Amino acid sequence: MKPETLQRIGLTAGESKVYLALLGLGQSTTGPIVKKAGVTTSKSYKILGRLEVKGLVSHVYKNKIKHFKAASPERVLDMVTEQFEEVRERRSEIEKIIPQLVAYQKQIEEEHEAEIYYGYEGLVTLFDQQLRDLEKGDNHYVIGITHFEDYGKDVAEYFRILQARRDKKGIVSNFLLGENARGSFGYMEKSKCSQLRYLPYASLVAINVHKDITVIGIFVGKPILFKIKSQVVSENFVHYFKLLWKQAKK
Repeated sequence: MKPETLQRIGLTAGESKVYLALLGLGQSTTGPIVKKAGVTTSKSYKILGRLEVKGLVSHVYKNKIKHFKAASPERVLDMVTEQFEEVRERRSEIEKIIPQLVAYQKQIEEEHEAEIYYGYEGLVTLFDQQLRDLEKGDNHYVIGITHFEDYGKDVAEYFRILQARRDKKGIVSNFLLGENARGSFGYMEKSKCSQLRYLPYASLVAINVHKDITVIGIFVGKPILFKIKSQVVSENFVHYFKLLWKQAKK
């Protein structure tokens, strides 16, 4: 048998040569082993020690002289079986954590895009796109709506028309408004596609979330809107919305 054959199961070249030499010698001292295996005396002790750890060699003392003996070749088969079982266990462990690793990779590798929009025109661009993004039955979430009059005539009128377009398309609108806005958005209250609740504060900053898009907007005066494209960010804001929703009043 060639030493290379045993190297395939994890033995080094030296270990393979020494083990095969011992199989041919039977019980032997180091001298004949070194000669038959073709290794140096200094290396032979280290190699024999490693083979003993692997269960392929044993030793006894005769007249205070150390004699070595190769274990049965069946031990080689046992080694292969043990390696196979270990690999199978490792595979099973890895299979269990693969979904977590994939999710983590996606979270880290996800591209985060951010843009800033200014003025009424920027506002219209963003929310017209939202209308195109959403289909019947899709949800969008809004946190922080103040009184109708605080937005100015143009902005307030645009959102009134936008909501009518959302309703017509069957988009589900979820609104968290400040208590000061109660009664000032009649068209939302009448909408069959809208859900409204009220928080005990009024915010001039509103958060709009749909799909993987989050828009953080300041609508008083000249609107300034920050658009963030990130699934992770949008999911976190939706979670935040749902926590506030439980505390809000109808």
